Amino acid sequence: MSTSESYGNDLISAFRQGDQEAINSIYHAHFRPLCYFARNLVNNKEEAEDIVVETFIKLLRKRNDFDDLVKIKGFLYAVTRNACLDFLKHSRRKTASHKEIIYLMEKDEDFVQSRIIKAELLNTILEEVESLPPVRRNIFKLIFVEELSTAEIAEKLNITIDTVRVQKARALHSIRANILKKGLLSVLCNMTALLTFLLFV
Repeated sequence: MSTSESYGNDLISAFRQGDQEAINSIYHAHFRPLCYFARNLVNNKEEAEDIVVETFIKLLRKRNDFDDLVKIKGFLYAVTRNACLDFLKHSRRKTASHKEIIYLMEKDEDFVQSRIIKAELLNTILEEVESLPPVRRNIFKLIFVEELSTAEIAEKLNITIDTVRVQKARALHSIRANILKKGLLSVLCNMTALLTFLLFV
């Protein structure tokens, strides 16, 4: 048995017993990507976070049903997906975009999987963002988390648009380099289009 497998088994065992450290470990590993996933579906940050919190509560109630981390991850995404679908269906103000997402969530499994992959990749990138210098880190978070444009960031930080573009480009370069150093080439390949796009937002 590998070290990672042994750690996973120990974590599951502690989680099933209600160990707070194990619960926190699983919570912190999945909370942020699940929020990205939910927000991408419901287009509402506060509602997405509420959905994810409720999902973790459901996980805790059923913690004895799980014997590996993969099943926990699958459960979390499935419950979050269903909660997002329920929210959209019962929303009083359904936009055309909401109706399209409801249809895709019900009919196209690839649509849901693509959103899960995107959420996981964004989480990997944002882990790298934490190691950036403060200005670059702040700009990158404004892009990813706040979803602001280059012009909006420049106005918010009282700097020029060119400064935002330069710092963004340097941040992307650092993130690419760190991902390659860690051997996460598949992440880099999957994110190349998105990272390139961000240069021109």
